[in-house]
Amino acid sequence: MTTASNDPAVAGTEWRAALEHAAGCPTCRALGVVCPEGEWLLRTHEEAARKARAREGA
Repeated sequence: MTTASNDPAVAGTEWRAALEHAAGCPTCRALGVVCPEGEWLLRTHEEAARKARAREGA
């Protein structure tokens, strides 16, 4: 797993990791259930995307 950075490609990598996890995780696919790993992956993607947008705007 990569870490969040200012590189826009990282946001895509983080998104891909979150999607791949969710696709194969029965907890993520269940309605009304929270998966800690899926939540962490989503937060990691959001942070990477936020940093990439901030860098584009700078």
